[in-house]
Parts: sequence; structure tokens; C-alpha cells
Amino acid sequence: MDRTESSKTRRLGRLTKAAAAAALTATAALTLGGSAHAATYASGAYSSGTYTMSDGSNTTPAPTQNLAALAHNMWVASKGVSAAAHFDRGLVSGGSSVAITVKWGSVAQTTGYYNNTYGSRFAFNFPAGDGTQRWEVVNATFTERTSTGRTYTYTAGRSTPIKALWDVSFSPLDFVLLSDCANFGDSNVNLYFTYSGVQGEFSFGLGKNQAHDIPEFAHSWTEVGVADDLRVPNVDFYDEDFHFSGAWVEGPAALSDQRILPAGTGSYSESWVESAVNNSCQARISYSLQIVLRTYNV
Repeated sequence: MDRTESSKTRRLGRLTKAAAAAALTATAALTLGGSAHAATYASGAYSSGTYTMSDGSNTTPAPTQNLAALAHNMWVASKGVSAAAHFDRGLVSGGSSVAITVKWGSVAQTTGYYNNTYGSRFAFNFPAGDGTQRWEVVNATFTERTSTGRTYTYTAGRSTPIKALWDVSFSPLDFVLLSDCANFGDSNVNLYFTYSGVQGEFSFGLGKNQAHDIPEFAHSWTEVGVADDLRVPNVDFYDEDFHFSGAWVEGPAALSDQRILPAGTGSYSESWVESAVNNSCQARISYSLQIVLRTYNV
């Protein structure tokens, strides 16, 4: 099959574009493996006014009842790349105000004040990374200012799994015959396509510069990840009238070795010129690909 390497490389480069992700350190990965739990951190000295919590059994307790209540109540939910740290209402008493800074791994941080009437939620969407599941540390630093003007600080942490999910869809395939395969009359084309779990075979007649759409090529997937192993479509076509002495055996196109995921959210237009497997006539083959990185309200 005559397909230029530059075309294939260009299409692969566009498809595998993804946002940069912060990698977990080896130490964090070892500490945080398994189900969600409180992460372990080094404890600060009590006299400094800054204290750190691990799993609630730390020998250095929170300096105030309000900070202890917030630290123990904190819970983190996640789905896909979305995560949120939650704090129930009514955890602070005595007229204190508490500022909360949530650090999302090493990627970003969010700051706000705890709402004692309604509770508080802090949310963030992590980068997709390579799409495989990883554990991210979510730290919350509480700064309490009491009614008497004193300030206390305490940090609590949780870990949560992050695993990117996408919606992926193909448009119908557009086939334009650029040169005649037959010396007389229309060219009789047999077209085959293959991608993840799907194969198609279609026959049609065309003259030079005529187009044929194949709506059956279109397909959509919802909430898929890298483990679903979606592949870039592979398309072959044959000149039906050019089968002398049985030299050409037609069949489905081979499965491509190019993966679609991970990828950045966007619309991708794929178009290339391809020669018939058994003839020198050429066609332009085109389709579009829509990829959306899913986010969730967790």
C-alpha cells in the first residue's frame, strides 16, 4: 500500500497530543498504593504553630478542637481526572474563621474560607497524564484565626486515584477518487476499513474526482480509557477490475499500531492520499475525530 510516511507521522502527532502531567515521586507511589487513605507526612514542632496530620493517630495532635474536627472530617472524592475535597458544615465553633488552602499534588492549589453554615467543597481537574491510574496527594492546610486574635495552622492529607476517561467519536468516511482505475467507464472500488472492534467492506463505482461517503464508518465511544486500546482507523481499497491471475487476495485492512489515547481534547481532521493496493489509481480519504477528556462533579 502506498501511503506516505509523512502523512502517517503527522496524523499520529496530532492524535497523541496531551496535556503535561505532574508525575508522582517513587516515594509517594509506594506510600499511597492501594485504596484511598490518609497520607503520611513529617510532623512539625508544636511550638511553631504549624502541625501535620497523617492518619489520625499522629502523636502531634491538632492544636485546636476546630482544626481537629476539620482534619478528621475531610474526605476526597474522585472520578476520571476530577477530584474534590469536602468538609461538612458545622465543624467550627467559638467565633473562629478558618482559611483553607488545598494543594492538588504538585500541580496547583486552591484557597478559600470554610463555610460553617453550608460546609465547603474544593474541586480540581488533574492533567490526564499517560491515562493510566495513578494516586495523587491532596493536602489541605487550615489556618484558624480565633476571636481573640490567635492563629493556628494544621495540615491534613488524603490520597485519591486519578484515571483519565474520554469520549471519542469518528465522522463518516469521505472517499474521493483522484485518478481513474479503469480505462473506460467508472472505476469499481472495493474499500475495507478496520479499527478497534470494527471492520467494514463496501463496493461502489466512481469516476475521476467523484466522491462517495460511507456513514457506516462513524462510531462513538463513551468514557473509555487507554486500557480500551482504541486504534487509529486503517483503510485499504482495491480496483475490482484489476485482479489478473488471482494475484491479489482482498481482505480487511490490518489493525493499525497507532493508539488514539491518550490525547488532548479537540477536533482532528484526518486526510491523506492513498493508492489502490493493486493499482496505481489514487484517492483522497478523509474523516474527522472528536476527542473530549471527561470531567465530573464529584
